[in-house]
Amino acid sequence: MAKLSTILLSSAIFGILHFAPAELQRPLTDLLSNIPYVSAAAILAAIKYIAGFKALTGVLSRLNSYYSWGASNNWKDDKYDWSKEVLLLTGASSGLGEQMAMMLAERGVTVIAMDVQPPKPNLQSYKNIHFYNCDVTDYDRLSDVASEIRKAHGDPTVLVLNAGIVNAEPLLSIPLSRTQKLLNINLTSHFAMLHEFLPSMIAANHGHVVQIASMCSYLSICGLSDYCASKAGVLALHETLRQELRHLYKADKVRTSIVHPTWMRTNIIEFDEWVKERKLPFAPLEKCARQIVDAIMEGYSARVLVPDKIGMRLGMGVRAWPFWAQEPVRNKIRLRGWGKSEGEK
Repeated sequence: MAKLSTILLSSAIFGILHFAPAELQRPLTDLLSNIPYVSAAAILAAIKYIAGFKALTGVLSRLNSYYSWGASNNWKDDKYDWSKEVLLLTGASSGLGEQMAMMLAERGVTVIAMDVQPPKPNLQSYKNIHFYNCDVTDYDRLSDVASEIRKAHGDPTVLVLNAGIVNAEPLLSIPLSRTQKLLNINLTSHFAMLHEFLPSMIAANHGHVVQIASMCSYLSICGLSDYCASKAGVLALHETLRQELRHLYKADKVRTSIVHPTWMRTNIIEFDEWVKERKLPFAPLEKCARQIVDAIMEGYSARVLVPDKIGMRLGMGVRAWPFWAQEPVRNKIRLRGWGKSEGEK
């Protein structure tokens, strides 16, 4: 709405200055003529240029958003009746998952909460949150739990793949068993969950798969090798899934969304003084959860940047930069300052 207001205001200013008769422009010309050293005509020309540029870029931005929406949703509309939809959320007992579960429940959504940790009392107080204890890497157990969920609640129509862990250490400091565990939780479990719950969405040509990735999908960080690899894999899976739903399964109304958060204040990672000193972009947990929940409730495929700021959008394009420009950016975001040069803070 704010962008639309800017476009309309800029267009109005441009139109008045460019097309309005001289008598309507004269009060402004008289006012500007009192400014020393610069002619009123030059100032008016500058205002016309700026207003016209903002109006044009605003229109182009709106067109870009519209066509991006259409392409990601196959130009197909669909309706979500949230009194009947069943949403399954992994990693629901803490952090981002816990916040999303509560917000969704408050909006009347039936939430199937899956986690290895028991839910806290605040989650247990919601009658429309149903908890299932399940390790998403125990595939036999997952299959049994999936059957229980379908029997008790029907087929989930929205799948939010949020479970994740991090090993915040350099590659050679992490035992291979821990790296394998991380990859199983952060990436391989997504395949397992899709095998269990995607077929019913395809059969109904209705559903939404939401995968929680990271800005690390685009911009890898020293000290997070396995985590970055897993989140890059989630992005690749998201892109491939969208293509397969469209071309192979002919399920053009099944939505696919991916979320790329930056640093959030959760217990997934310890934020030390180095991170604070670098003033990396922290995102409040509740605000992040609300942004994701809003996107889910809209019922359309989306790419969600958390928070949605210009720096995040620029970060997504770093891989396309020349290497001499990429590396200084990576040098600035090393976790905990690992690999610092001598004398570097």
